[in-house]
Amino acid sequence: MATSAAPITLDEYISTSYSPDCEYIDGVVLERNVGKGKHAYTQGKIYLFLSGQVLSKKLIVLPEQRVRVSLSRVRIPDVCVVEELEEIVTKAPLLCVEILSPDDRWSRVIASVSDYQMMGVPCVWVIDPYQVKAWTFESENPPVEVKDGRLTAQSLGIEVQLSDVLP
Repeated sequence: MATSAAPITLDEYISTSYSPDCEYIDGVVLERNVGKGKHAYTQGKIYLFLSGQVLSKKLIVLPEQRVRVSLSRVRIPDVCVVEELEEIVTKAPLLCVEILSPDDRWSRVIASVSDYQMMGVPCVWVIDPYQVKAWTFESENPPVEVKDGRLTAQSLGIEVQLSDVLP
């Protein structure tokens, strides 16, 4: 995973398009692992299931949306649920979902989860479609591995069957 050679400002980052999009961490543009087949499949299914579950709540489900988690950091969750549409999300999403790729490292994933939690995101799901595992991080509670096959977000009152979103 490559990074930019020299630090840039947040304004420079925001005004630049990257393909695929990159995260911004303390002045450094950080490439993300590009999803492969199982990642893309799981991301699409999560998006569809969440869209169906939050429609009546008038919430918005967004794929790969820039989320400004602090003054010097922008993360890009695979999927997030927000209350209102912003060009760059600045209000804490109600749920962020990270789907692991074969090249992802836990240190990067935990750093992202930590940033979401520091921002005030009440629930984060981490899904590994390659190992067929998932974890829920809710507020101040320790992470919980999903053992019963149900991804839940108590703050949203929603539930998704892991078997329905994995290839």
